[in-house]
Amino acid sequence: MATPQVRPGLTHERVGVFADAIFAIAITLLALELPRPEGADFQRLGAFFGDHFGSFMAFAIAFLMLWFAWRAHHTLFDQIERVSQPVLLLHIPLLFFVAFLPYTTSLFGEANAGHLTASSRALVTGMFGGNEAILLLSQAALFTLVPAQRLHRPDTDLPRLRVNTWVYWAIGIYWLLTALASAWAVDVVPFLWLATPLVAFGTVRVLKRR
Repeated sequence: MATPQVRPGLTHERVGVFADAIFAIAITLLALELPRPEGADFQRLGAFFGDHFGSFMAFAIAFLMLWFAWRAHHTLFDQIERVSQPVLLLHIPLLFFVAFLPYTTSLFGEANAGHLTASSRALVTGMFGGNEAILLLSQAALFTLVPAQRLHRPDTDLPRLRVNTWVYWAIGIYWLLTALASAWAVDVVPFLWLATPLVAFGTVRVLKRR
């Protein structure tokens, strides 16, 4: 139940529940977009899965990034007492690109499974990477706003919150750079995405040294 000090419409519980629903639906839609064998495909399942390896790779990457983003959002909302209008506004791009991710994931997967031109593959790869980047940067902006507007609970571990904030900014910027790099290194970019945990780890190490 909201405390009397929280204005109607600014309770964090309802925002958190709505965001959880969008994340859950998006993760479910990722699986629904996967190609399914039909007819003669069942006689050559190994070849079918090989032909569509790109789609399953895209699903795995998108699923893990959505899980990472949801856990970050969940962790943040466990530490706040209320939301503000800027926080609500930031949920528009965040949840928009969460909901849009199954579409760009499907395009990216089919582009790597098919025989598109290099320019088309670069465009689709850039769309997928850009989708993830905006999602992550919106998340980072949320983490920045909470301490700046003192929306957190009194017992919040602020140093750890600030470390997490820098980690999400670093990962978001990294994905944005890889999305831009797809214009001339489209075959390399998916492997760069696998280095995302290293970016997070490196950011934490640098912050600890400072």
